Amino acid sequence: MTTRIYYFTGTGNALYVARTLGEKIGDAEIIPIPGTADQTSIAHTGAVGIVCPIYMFNLPYIVIDFIKKLQQPDYFFIVFAGGGETGNCIKAVKKLADAQQLRLSAVFNLAMPSNYAPFGATPGETQKAYFAAAGKEIPRIAQVVNDRNQYVEKRSTGFFQTWIHPGILYRLGYRYITFMDKGFSADERCDGCGVCEQVCPVDNVTLNDGRPEWHSRCQQCYACLQWCPQEAIQYRDKTEGVPRYHHPNVTLKEIIKASRKEL
Repeated sequence: MTTRIYYFTGTGNALYVARTLGEKIGDAEIIPIPGTADQTSIAHTGAVGIVCPIYMFNLPYIVIDFIKKLQQPDYFFIVFAGGGETGNCIKAVKKLADAQQLRLSAVFNLAMPSNYAPFGATPGETQKAYFAAAGKEIPRIAQVVNDRNQYVEKRSTGFFQTWIHPGILYRLGYRYITFMDKGFSADERCDGCGVCEQVCPVDNVTLNDGRPEWHSRCQQCYACLQWCPQEAIQYRDKTEGVPRYHHPNVTLKEIIKASRKEL
């Protein structure tokens, strides 16, 4: 029976993982989560998977909203495709699933290059190592899914990072994620091309007289900053000169399609 893999992505990591996983599973449909925004209920009798990053050791808000709409499928799994650190996110997603009376059969964590530009760019050699490891791990995930096995990732962030630093800062800041776009701005290199507006998955960026404006619906996916052709979008004073990142096997056209709520 068809497996549906829903994904949320800003820089292409989750799209690449979802697409590759779908190829390994076979008979899989790949669907962007923004495409479900107007649905009140999501039902599927086969297997349903989610591929998404981790933000501040928790789920992106748009993914939480998706899970709240999901009806119990035959098999439900999630793949985190983030910077590698899970913090308390595995616990959080299990708690959310329980609250929605969903049986979560499997949870995987797949380390990918970070898109959080204020912390700097993931070095090129490290990126290659992540891609190589993902190439080996995705077939294993596909096998677990095809066999409908139970699996919960055992690798987790250490106690100090999860609960002390930066864990306590993340817990305090997570509730304000949507408003953190106040730190974004466009410098003099902005030519009004509109890519930032096109790639935003929640319609949070619009152009006003050829300049981007943000509207406090941010997911912190950093698509606007990372895909800007002129590298004109900055976050406070932390990203000037920081190399931009998006997955090398994902195109701008694919990101725009995934963000335009097209199924």
